[in-house]
Amino acid sequence: MPAERQEKYLQIIGSTIVRGHILKKSFVSPSDYWTDGSVNEAPKPLSDSAVKVASVEGCERAVLAFGGFGRKADVAVQSKKLRDMLEMDKEWMVVGDAPVTLAQYNDPFTPPWKRRNEVSVPVVLRE
Repeated sequence: MPAERQEKYLQIIGSTIVRGHILKKSFVSPSDYWTDGSVNEAPKPLSDSAVKVASVEGCERAVLAFGGFGRKADVAVQSKKLRDMLEMDKEWMVVGDAPVTLAQYNDPFTPPWKRRNEVSVPVVLRE
């Protein structure tokens, strides 16, 4: 194999992220690549792929996990439940009118009762 192209396999966690009407497949790289500038050290995707390596700024998030297919109606119910819980929380509050993010961690063959989904929203400490 040429020196300029070495294969490196990473153990990553994949999820489908939905923000509003935007659907993206997202992967979390190992923590070796989480420090400042280390995203440049991450293995490069193939040049003909649509994969992009990018660093995403972290934040505190409130998360509510639920099962099932994660259809629009399910997400609406779970999002309202999460926002209602945060409305009553004495310590945390939603950041402005931040949108709820849906994350799905399932392959297409996972049965509904074993599916894992999460709705999350950025939060800050109440003053």
